[in-house]
Amino acid sequence: MTSSESAAHRVSIRSLPRVDTRLAAGALALATAGALLIARVALNAGFVPAFAGSMATLRLVATLGPALAAVVLATTTADGVERIGLAFVAVFGALAAAVPTVAVGAVVAITGGGALAVGRRWVRAERHADWHLLPVVAIVGAVGLSLLGAIGVEPTTLSTLGTHLFLLGGAATPALLAHGRADWAFGGVVAAALVAVGTTAPFVTGAVTLVAGGVVGASLLVLAVGTCGLVTTVSAGARQRHWSAAIGAALLVVGGVPATVPRALAVVLGLLLLVEPRGGVSA
Repeated sequence: MTSSESAAHRVSIRSLPRVDTRLAAGALALATAGALLIARVALNAGFVPAFAGSMATLRLVATLGPALAAVVLATTTADGVERIGLAFVAVFGALAAAVPTVAVGAVVAITGGGALAVGRRWVRAERHADWHLLPVVAIVGAVGLSLLGAIGVEPTTLSTLGTHLFLLGGAATPALLAHGRADWAFGGVVAAALVAVGTTAPFVTGAVTLVAGGVVGASLLVLAVGTCGLVTTVSAGARQRHWSAAIGAALLVVGGVPATVPRALAVVLGLLLLVEPRGGVSA
């Protein structure tokens, strides 16, 4: 190869679009969690009865996808504390899919590891420890309470508390990034549509939100407020091309109330991506 050909080859390589590894990991988690959500809704609505025999496989994929994404995120961070937190999330998330006896350990590891990773990224992003931290605390708390309820610890009480914490935390997520009137309008329209459907067909709405979002014991108003906040955040991230925030907020939407390991993994990764500033943080 001549020097001119070699130079042209280097230029062509540099001109190729760069793949952001963290965004690719988020997209993987979003795709696998989204596939499970679509299958749940379609099966519950009776559209695709054939999904009934594939739900176990889809749940496994929706667990391993985010677990693998957590591994990728752990390898891309320069911070040891964040890496340890993500390692706990990934390992115990994957183990929970294969070994049901580690359920208690998974609750502690996913909640604690997620809190450690998200908290460390918050500090490294130089965010202030003020009221903006409230949605993060609420959603991390929802992960712990919902998972505890799922393994039989005061299931009715903790599942209801986890649902409310998640929805109220979701309602406050627009505080985590810049947003405008258009974003609030989009979120408001979706919330209004939800209220309209919930008012005219409450039993159908309750069944769909339970199956799709894991919502337990929340009023239509709380559900609408949480939905409005989350959709507003997705809109704000997408409009600003802040893709990590957009994917993170979308993971919160498709993950829903984190009362199962697949949901909890999606929510933890979504929160981690949501608090990441545009362009990431310095090493």
